Amino acid sequence: MAFYNQGSRPNYLSSIEPIQFRQRTVDLGKTHGHFAGEAITFLSEIRPEDFNAPRALWERVWDEPARERFVSNVAGHMSKCTVEEMIKREIAIFREVSDDMATRVEKATGIKGYDGISGLRFNGTHNGMAKSEDLRVANGMKSKVGLSVTDNNGAPRKGTHKEHY
Repeated sequence: MAFYNQGSRPNYLSSIEPIQFRQRTVDLGKTHGHFAGEAITFLSEIRPEDFNAPRALWERVWDEPARERFVSNVAGHMSKCTVEEMIKREIAIFREVSDDMATRVEKATGIKGYDGISGLRFNGTHNGMAKSEDLRVANGMKSKVGLSVTDNNGAPRKGTHKEHY
């Protein structure tokens, strides 16, 4: 746990309170990749495939009563949130999973969320689904310099690690 080290900031990378990262002068994705097999050095990227598993859960695993319990539970917790922007952003994430899920949460909360995450920027992660390049990089980063996302989003790749026998 973190105490008193950031003032009133949360001790995680909040998407609501943008932070400023020091501008990187080298491309850490390339530099770090030379010795660690192109592993992600700090930030990863949100991609469409990130929503496949939650979509399958919503559409193919849960029955109707389970979906209703989920929406009730989420809306109940969201009702404690005093910042409407946070709810709108979360609904945008739900919309990437399922429009049905997002619509139900909107109805339960009485708040219309965003149409998806393509118009949002995040702290701590890049938005690979952004509609414009300036939204693609995480909050606090001004350019692609230091963008640490590799083609495989940090997954191991044959030939990038030494084999030990």
